[in-house]
Amino acid sequence: MSIIVVKWEDILTAKEASLMLGKNEKYVYILFKMNSEMLLKGSVVLKGKTLLISREGFEHLKRIHAATAKKNKMVYCGIRKAGKYLGVI
Repeated sequence: MSIIVVKWEDILTAKEASLMLGKNEKYVYILFKMNSEMLLKGSVVLKGKTLLISREGFEHLKRIHAATAKKNKMVYCGIRKAGKYLGVI
C-alpha cells in the first residue's frame, strides 16, 4: 500500500477559487459542468460532493481573467472616449 502525500496549500475548493476571482461562488462549477476550454485539463476534480481545483489550474484561470478584464477595459474606454467626442456621454 502506497501513501499519497497531498499538499493542501496547492488545492482550493471551486467555491474558494470562484470567490477569489471575484465571481459567483458557482462559477468554477459551471465551467466544469460545461467542459469549458478555459479550465486547465486535469486541474479540476470532483471528490464526493466537493469540486476541487489545483493551484496551477486556478493560476491559469486567473491569467485568463486578467487578460479578459484588460481587453474589456480597453474596449470600454474606447467607447467612452468616442461617445465623449460625439457628445453622447
